Amino acid sequence: MIYRKGMVMNEHPHPPIKRHAALAPLSRDHYVGLVHAHRLMKAAQKGRVARHKALADFIDAWTTEIAPHFQDEERLLLPLISLAEDRRRLLEEHASIERAVEHARTLRKSVDPDPASVSDMGRLLEGHIRWEERVLFNRVQDGASSEQLSGLQECTSQVERSRSRSGSRSGPPTRTSTGGSPAGGNA
Repeated sequence: MIYRKGMVMNEHPHPPIKRHAALAPLSRDHYVGLVHAHRLMKAAQKGRVARHKALADFIDAWTTEIAPHFQDEERLLLPLISLAEDRRRLLEEHASIERAVEHARTLRKSVDPDPASVSDMGRLLEGHIRWEERVLFNRVQDGASSEQLSGLQECTSQVERSRSRSGSRSGPPTRTSTGGSPAGGNA
């Protein structure tokens, strides 16, 4: 139990994860996805105007932040993922979320976007991020060599420096080409 200002609170079911510095920039990127996942789920319970706004914001975030993040994960992490099942899941979930974005574009054109579809998009995105944070990233940081993690840290630091982290984060990120993967060669 945690005691705070006269209140008794249960401990969080998922304590903070010790993240290797090489994966920290990718973890920080997940914040944007979680914000939009929660906005979609909340908007599904509200009116059509809220659903339209959540869909529009999600589509914008996809274009400027989430899709580039997926590309970075695939380029940088696939060579470091030892289990074929994890590689398959990463790619399949990325493809499912990309299809969800296409569906969001269609839903946004409707007069009253289907609440269940909007909620499903949010749950899909949140579930994917939670799996990466709680399972995949731990396997990568536990399974990669110190040299691989060092190379990954160099790449993720460069990626993070190339991205806009300003308050609104509305414009497309300025990207530098880093070329290769941390494991050597191109992924």
